[in-house]
Amino acid sequence: MERDVQGRGRELKSVERKAAPLIVQKNRGISDAILRIPESATHGTAAKLAILNRGLAESEQFIDLSIGALDTPTDPRIDRGVIDFIEKQSDTIHAFAPIKGFPFLLDSVAARVSRLHGITYDPETEIMVTPGGVKGSISVAFHALLNPGDEVVIPVPNWPHYADMVRLHEAIPKTVLVTADDGLTAPDLEGAISERTKIVILGDCINPTGKVYTTEELSALARTIARHNLRREAEGESPVYVMFDSPYEAHVMGPRAKTFAAIDVRLPDGGDCSMRPWTVAVTGPGKTYGMHGDRIGYLCGPSDIVDASARAQVNLTSFASSYGQVATHIALRPEMDEVADSRARAARGNLEAMLAELVSVPSLRIDVPQGGYFLFVDFTAFADAYQKRGYRTADQFLLAEAKVATICGNHFAEGQPLDHFVRINCGRTGTLPGEVGSRIRRALSRLKP
Repeated sequence: MERDVQGRGRELKSVERKAAPLIVQKNRGISDAILRIPESATHGTAAKLAILNRGLAESEQFIDLSIGALDTPTDPRIDRGVIDFIEKQSDTIHAFAPIKGFPFLLDSVAARVSRLHGITYDPETEIMVTPGGVKGSISVAFHALLNPGDEVVIPVPNWPHYADMVRLHEAIPKTVLVTADDGLTAPDLEGAISERTKIVILGDCINPTGKVYTTEELSALARTIARHNLRREAEGESPVYVMFDSPYEAHVMGPRAKTFAAIDVRLPDGGDCSMRPWTVAVTGPGKTYGMHGDRIGYLCGPSDIVDASARAQVNLTSFASSYGQVATHIALRPEMDEVADSRARAARGNLEAMLAELVSVPSLRIDVPQGGYFLFVDFTAFADAYQKRGYRTADQFLLAEAKVATICGNHFAEGQPLDHFVRINCGRTGTLPGEVGSRIRRALSRLKP
């Protein structure tokens, strides 16, 4: 059985190693931008594992800790609310929806943002709802802002789809390697900005490191952006925008910093410069309320950027699903804020259970994340040992020897030597965190670091 299980792990490892840019016959006319984008590192893994798990006893099955979802079920009040809405307003559910979203949902978004961040957005002009989750909000904002050749500054390790989505717009991702503790610093940003810079990516609970910026850190970045933008605007040039992406905003465990749009920079003449005109904030209910399949996102920002994003959306996907909008409206009610908090606390508890198992391995390096429910673990001390067994990366070793599916660190920082890092999703419930930790410890015990 042990040999068979390892063989299955090698089989999936082989499949993953083939994940590469799309291969097609020459002269088929496929877009160059599409051809440069690799296969997703997460989507499809569950189906592959299901095949490998067929016929295996439960204790021998592969455990999927790759895709970043929580096990905790969605609050049943959301389901009941949608059913009630359908029974009373089925004509609304099946009719065309407004491009920017139903007014009742826009009001709910504005109220939730105000409660969480203390900043007020006009629901009619400064907020819009998107299909496709937060990724949909990022996409329409990119459509609104990016021209071919523009640069987007992306601190890495970070969510890998930023760079791919930038390339789809024939723009250029400019990655900056940062540490989990510091994130993007003002000197890093100063060194990355060029005359072609259009957007800087920031956010909360960075995937995969869990970095949470403080108000002081964001203010230092804001001063750099203000200096460049005041010069640019005086010369009639486009400003540098900040996309503040925070799908994990409910998973900030400590003090919450000012959101970037709420930061004002004091100028040498004694005046203030607000970041609000240059900030597009994007988030959604998926990670907060367990509504991944509803695929709803929303963005808050300057009215002209929202209008431009809406113009893009009407020509791409029209509007977000009526069902998803109703569900999100229910989720964002004030009485559901406690649900968001309790889900975040439960996820953090699972992370700490996993961490307790792994910190007992002296040679593992683990920076305790400031927020979120991912661990980004450095297996470099064991690299020589598992490479002698034929595993090029840490995730390949864990898949075959521990029967645990993770994501290799190099997916989060293209071109950087992160083969021996893995991202572990700790948002799994019950005894799974402890079981996974035990499996990894046993697999490592068979190696000599």
